Amino acid sequence: MENRNQEPNRTPRNTRRESRRATRRLVTCALLCSLATVALGMGALIEILDLTAAAVSALILFPVLLCYGGKYALLSYAVTGILGVVLMPQSMAAWMFLGLTGYYPLIKNKLDRLPRILAWISKLALLTVVMMGYLALFHFVVLGGEGSFVDSFLAGFGEAEGGAVMAWAVVGLSVFSYVLFDLLIDRLLILYYLRWQKRLEKWMGK
Repeated sequence: MENRNQEPNRTPRNTRRESRRATRRLVTCALLCSLATVALGMGALIEILDLTAAAVSALILFPVLLCYGGKYALLSYAVTGILGVVLMPQSMAAWMFLGLTGYYPLIKNKLDRLPRILAWISKLALLTVVMMGYLALFHFVVLGGEGSFVDSFLAGFGEAEGGAVMAWAVVGLSVFSYVLFDLLIDRLLILYYLRWQKRLEKWMGK
């Protein structure tokens, strides 16, 4: 009888506790989404930093994945990506975040479970698909589908003789930045588990 009398009192208390925890998590996610959107805005203001801004925005949201899990991380990615595209539709940083860097930390763990060579083949294949998607979007939406995909690929770099060289240089730089981004996530994970876990979880209210 005593346990039956106490049980109804525990349930509302646990419910309030879970409600406060969920509210704090949502507020924290909203704050980090705001910071990530500001980082995307820096990429829109300084176009040379668009790839960097997309990567920084993803790393700002990385604690959400580590402390709250994939559900909150996916929600934060969606909110930041939609805000970035709606507020800065002309920015490559916003589209790069939405198309690759924003969700990459969510799927990287699964890709890393594959054999090393197969994992990198899968990662580079993902980058290729994303870049081809951007090219198709540019070709059909911006240029109206005129000309070939090669012409669309070179269109953003002018018609000078160095246009092709510059285009492939950008592709190479994108691949290099992508690999660095992947390795940076690995290093941050190591630091998180060795030094930052307790402090970050305390700040995040895990």
